Amino acid sequence: MSEIIQPACTLGDLKIYLKISEEDESKDSLLNLLLESCTIAAERYMGRYIIAREITEEPHDFENGKSKYLQLEQYPVFEISKIIQNGEEIEVSSLKADKYNGLIKKSTPWRGAVLASYKAGIAASQESVPANIRLAICCWIASMLSEQESGGVKSETLGDYSVSYYDERQVPPSSAVLLESYRKVNL
Repeated sequence: MSEIIQPACTLGDLKIYLKISEEDESKDSLLNLLLESCTIAAERYMGRYIIAREITEEPHDFENGKSKYLQLEQYPVFEISKIIQNGEEIEVSSLKADKYNGLIKKSTPWRGAVLASYKAGIAASQESVPANIRLAICCWIASMLSEQESGGVKSETLGDYSVSYYDERQVPPSSAVLLESYRKVNL
């Protein structure tokens, strides 16, 4: 069963962007589907959750036991609920956490199998999603609707010469620019 994702932008905000009257509900089902789908796509593009959610027992393997740092997959971190190392729970209060960057420091090196349970995401709720992420979602949806009308076919004409081609880009450039600063950096 798939997880229900809360869209990063409200239907009302999207309707304002698309210049659709709030009273016009004829496209609400499609727009809600697009909001959820583009939120998921934006999260994949960024490698991060937009609205915070629970992550349960995220696995980490410390074979060599040389690092005192555990890098969580999602950040910023709102709450660390449980850390288990080699089957034993570690007291979370004994750890130092850089919640903004998702780093957990332990006084001794991490060893073996570590499972981390925590809550993380860029925003705590839909209302606190940064404006440029909300705008990126709206731009992405507008681009999809435009492509739907044109069939995704672009054409250029220069004098007597004309060419048509299908545009297969993944993320519209206007959305990519707005999301870029939120992309996860893997070191």
